[in-house]
Amino acid sequence: MVDLAADVAAALRAEIPDERIVADRNALAAYRGIAWGVAESKLPLSRPIAPPLVAVQPRNVADVCATLQVARTLGACVVPYGSGTGVQGGASPLEGSIVIDLGRMDGIRSISRKDRSARVEPGVLLGALDAAANEHGLMVGHDPWSQPIASVGGAVSTNGVGYLAGKYGPMGSQVLGLEVVLADGCVVRTKAVPKASVGPSLQSLFIGAEGVFGVITEVDVQLFPVPERRELSGYRFANFEAGLRAVVDMFSVALRPSMIDFEEDEPARGTLRLGSLVDLPSPMYLAFEGFAEEVAAQRARADEICLGHGGARLDPTEVQEFWDTRHSSAERWVRERRADPLGVAQTHRVRRWTSAYVNLSLPVSAILEFRRRAAAALAPCRLAVKASGLWGMPELYSVRFEHQFPDDPRAPDELDRGTDLGLQIAQELGGSMEYCHGVGVRLSHLMASELGTGLELLRRLKQTLDPNGLLNPGKLAL
Repeated sequence: MVDLAADVAAALRAEIPDERIVADRNALAAYRGIAWGVAESKLPLSRPIAPPLVAVQPRNVADVCATLQVARTLGACVVPYGSGTGVQGGASPLEGSIVIDLGRMDGIRSISRKDRSARVEPGVLLGALDAAANEHGLMVGHDPWSQPIASVGGAVSTNGVGYLAGKYGPMGSQVLGLEVVLADGCVVRTKAVPKASVGPSLQSLFIGAEGVFGVITEVDVQLFPVPERRELSGYRFANFEAGLRAVVDMFSVALRPSMIDFEEDEPARGTLRLGSLVDLPSPMYLAFEGFAEEVAAQRARADEICLGHGGARLDPTEVQEFWDTRHSSAERWVRERRADPLGVAQTHRVRRWTSAYVNLSLPVSAILEFRRRAAAALAPCRLAVKASGLWGMPELYSVRFEHQFPDDPRAPDELDRGTDLGLQIAQELGGSMEYCHGVGVRLSHLMASELGTGLELLRRLKQTLDPNGLLNPGKLAL
C-alpha cells in the first residue's frame, strides 16, 4: 500500500491545499475510530481494519467532493470520521482507505431563536453547540456522556441517545435537515422543516447509517428553549423490578421525565450467581424541566409514584452530584488523549475484557423475561447478569454480562460467545441489539438476525448509491 499511499497523497495535493492532508505515519496512527479497545469484526471484511493511506481534513464541501473523486479514480475507499468517540468501530480506518476527518468542519453557520434551530457543520462538538445555543436562550436536546467531545455528525450517524432522551428523543429525531455528499459527488440537501408529506424521508436514509450511504457535510439541528425550571430528584428501590414498575407507571400517565438514569448497585464480591438473578438495590436519578408549573406537577406526581413502589428518597446532594458529573468520563478521556494519544491506544490494545455492557431496545413486556432467560442461558459461558438499568424511557434497557472467572484464559472467548447469545435473545423477544452506539464492525455479524430480509434491502440501496463500495465498506454489514 506504500505506492498507493503516495499516489493518493499526490492526487489529493493537486486538488486540496497541502495543509489539509495528513500523510505522516505517526499522525495517521491516531485515527483509530473507536474510543476504547480495538475494533474487530467477526464478519470477513473486503478491506480489513488497518491504518489509512492518508487522511484529509476538509474545510468545505468542495474538499469532500474532491476527496471522493480521487478515491474513485485510484480505487481507494473513504471512511468518514467525526471525533473518534464511537465504541463500535464505525469510523475505524480500513486497508486502502482515505479518512475524511470532518473535525475541522466545525462552524456554526447560524442559530435562530425564532425557528429554534441551528445550521452547523458536522465537526462541531455537541458541547460547543450547546454553549452557543445558550447565548440565544436555547439548548441542545442531545446530552450523552460524551457531550464535551462528540461531534454532531457522529451523533447523527449513530442516532445516539443522551441523558435527556426522555423528553427530547434520540439525536435522529432532532435533525431537521441534512446536506450529504454521495459517492458519485452529488450533493443532496433536504429541507429543514419538522414535517413534510412528499414521499419517504430522504434524510432518514443517512441518520444512523454510519456514513455508508453518504458523507454528512451540514446538519440543521432542532434546538429547545432553555427550561424555565429544572429540578432533580432521586430514589433508591429495593430491586430493579420495583423501579421498572415505577417507570412504567409514570409513562402510563404520559409523565416523561427529561432524564431517567436507573441502574442496579454494584454487587458485593462473590454475591453473583451463575444461572439466576441477584436482586440488588437500585438508585434512580430523575430530571424534570420545562415551564415552572409543568415541572412542579411532574415532580410531585413522580414522587407519589416512586414512593408508592417502595422507593426511598435520595439525599439531594447525591442527586446533584450525579447531574454535575455526568460528563466526567468524557472529560477524563480528553485529558488522557491530550497527554498521550498513542499511549492510550496502546494501553487499551492489550486490555483483556471480561465483561460486556450492552444496550438493548426491548418491549417493556419482555424486559423481565429477558433477564430470566439471559441469566440461565449465559451460565454455561460462566457469565452472570448484573447492572440492569433503564435510560430515558422504559424500553431502553441496559445490562452487563460479567465473567465470574476473569483470570481463566478462556474468559474472553466465553464472554464473546455469551454476549452474542444475550443479544440474540433480545432479538428473539422482538427487541433490538443496540439503541445507542450503532453497529460499526463489532455487531455487524448480527445484522442478518437483526434485520432479516431488511438487510438485503439495505444492500440493494448500498449497491445503487455506492456501486463501487467507496463509502465505509463493511460497516453495518454493507
